[in-house]
Amino acid sequence: MELPGLAFAVWMFICFLVSMDGYPNGKVREACASMVPCHGSSPKRSPEHVITVNRTEFKPGDCVEVQLSGPDFEGFFIQARDAEDLDSSAVGSFVLVDQRHSQLLTCGHTMNSAVSHTSKAKKKVVKVNWIAPGGAPKRVRFLATVVKKYKTFWVKIPGPVVSQPNTPFSTTLPYTTSEAVSTSHSVSYLTKPFNASGCGNTKFCLRNPSNCNPESASCFFLSFHQERRSVLIEMSGSSEGYLAFALSYDQWMGDDDAYLCINEDHHVSVSTAYLKGRSRPVLDSKNALEDVSWRLVDGVLQCSFRRNISLPTYKKRFNMNASYYIFLADGEASEGGPIYKHRRQPLITNGLYNVIGIPQDIGGSRSPRLIKAHGALMFVAWISTVSIGVVVARFFKPVWSHRFLFGKEIWFQVHRMLMLTTVMLTSISFVLPFIYRGGWSKQSGFHPYLGCTVMALTIFQPLMAGFRPSPHAPRRQLFNWFHWSIGTTARILAVVTMFLGMDLPALDLPDPWDTYTMIGFVAWHVGTDVLLEIHSYCLIRKGTSPTNLIFTLLSFVMHKRSE
Repeated sequence: MELPGLAFAVWMFICFLVSMDGYPNGKVREACASMVPCHGSSPKRSPEHVITVNRTEFKPGDCVEVQLSGPDFEGFFIQARDAEDLDSSAVGSFVLVDQRHSQLLTCGHTMNSAVSHTSKAKKKVVKVNWIAPGGAPKRVRFLATVVKKYKTFWVKIPGPVVSQPNTPFSTTLPYTTSEAVSTSHSVSYLTKPFNASGCGNTKFCLRNPSNCNPESASCFFLSFHQERRSVLIEMSGSSEGYLAFALSYDQWMGDDDAYLCINEDHHVSVSTAYLKGRSRPVLDSKNALEDVSWRLVDGVLQCSFRRNISLPTYKKRFNMNASYYIFLADGEASEGGPIYKHRRQPLITNGLYNVIGIPQDIGGSRSPRLIKAHGALMFVAWISTVSIGVVVARFFKPVWSHRFLFGKEIWFQVHRMLMLTTVMLTSISFVLPFIYRGGWSKQSGFHPYLGCTVMALTIFQPLMAGFRPSPHAPRRQLFNWFHWSIGTTARILAVVTMFLGMDLPALDLPDPWDTYTMIGFVAWHVGTDVLLEIHSYCLIRKGTSPTNLIFTLLSFVMHKRSE
């Protein structure tokens, strides 16, 4: 392997390891509030590690030595919180004892209010010093999250309580354990697949394809059935990794209420999560779901669960009695690792729906209408109008040179009309993705960059044509070559850009037939150009033998380009 190829392979391998191992460098600020690592699995019960302190009383400014110890572990996250409100923000600040294995983090507005690991190196003991702040609560409890392996971890392991002097003893302090924040709950196994009976009558259903049978492996199914103050939710689809749905105030990923069914070694875990931007879901430390059931048969993942309509104690759980856009997505999940980005565009409803309102049976779209319009207009512009315009200019000029329309040759008027139509269609199509995305897309590879290049050439070409020299001017031949070169470059780049765009998830085109169809159109146009070139050559050089025809065709083409 050559050196550049080897360097690229090493870089890809490193990126792969980072994506697999979550946060091996301990930069876990996203978990400041919940202290739950984003590892796509549930915390374990019965912690194996303990927290100890060297004193039980403190005054503002005092230093308390905190020690976390137990069997080998890779990662940790330590905070001090108000013992009477363990959901409050971190209290006080820490000072490191060993900078090789621990580092300071800032949670909230308090500097150095948390400590985490610096690497995946195994460790048995971690020591840090906690500095009591001036406005410290009367009682403070130390909490720790410990990661033994990627999917083996404990959340908010409780440590001892340290108090300020003369603080009365309390027997009502909250005492968190790993069980309190575990997403484990009573789980049963589904004995049969879901069915669509009641869709639109007694329950709200979302199906893709529309009206599909949830017993089919090709059907993605989501239903909501209200039962008094709770909602029974059923979700199924073909997936070896995970299925997920989200409630959203808009048609963009971010700030959404999400629910995931994840296949973990042929066992399904059901979790609630919060979507923050386009990053991985942040799994909740507390689970608001009940009556969880699941089934895995022939690659079809099915899960059902129940949640209350209103969950005021869970701040990031939306009230079901409201209207939302609904997302339905599927993707891959690594064995013992995180879930990956959905492999295709999520199914998104076209409007806002109240899932416990009037029962409906609806479908959705995996391709937004603006993106569909973008692709259709570009296809018409660069496969239809521009190709016909080029053919008219090249091969109909001799035929229509003595016929006029509005004072100009017919071939020129038709050519100009088709090319201006191409400019108009391209310009309209160009702005549609920006309207849909609300800005530049960083997820589309080279497609947007080539698209901007094509747009620039599309605008430059008619501007240059407006300043063309007269037919007999000395610089006319130079203009002809520039005009042909820029137009041909734009056509080639447009075709390449369309090929790249067809594979983007937002279009949701049938693969590989979309590529075959595009290849067919391109081959048809190239073949038509070649046949017309041969026909034009034969008209001018009548009597040329087939043998000489092949050898002289290229020189004729070059001669035609210079005219």
